Amino acid sequence: MLPLRSVIAALVERPGIVGAVVLTDEGLVVESALDVMLDGDAIAALASTAGRALAALGDALGTGPGVQVVADGDGGAWILQRLPTGATLLVLAAADCNLGELLYDIRRHAPALGVPA
Repeated sequence: MLPLRSVIAALVERPGIVGAVVLTDEGLVVESALDVMLDGDAIAALASTAGRALAALGDALGTGPGVQVVADGDGGAWILQRLPTGATLLVLAAADCNLGELLYDIRRHAPALGVPA
């Protein structure tokens, strides 16, 4: 298996990808490829909080926790993808990114994003 750093680096080299972070349930950064202007620790903490809130919403709806959640805005989109290891991948996409293709690839390759214990 490729090192996590290599997988994240390859992901952010895709057209339309602005950055990516793998984070723990506690909001700690496992690996990050973000613009230096972004606070990776703050983003990971907020993404973790959002993930817990979305899991609670899924439970209340009877669908179970979300595996993949997308927020699309005028300035771009962000995707939270739950990984098989229990970590979460956050991907930031530009407004012109092909989200359909990106969502498919993220879900398809999620098992390859194993996070070392």
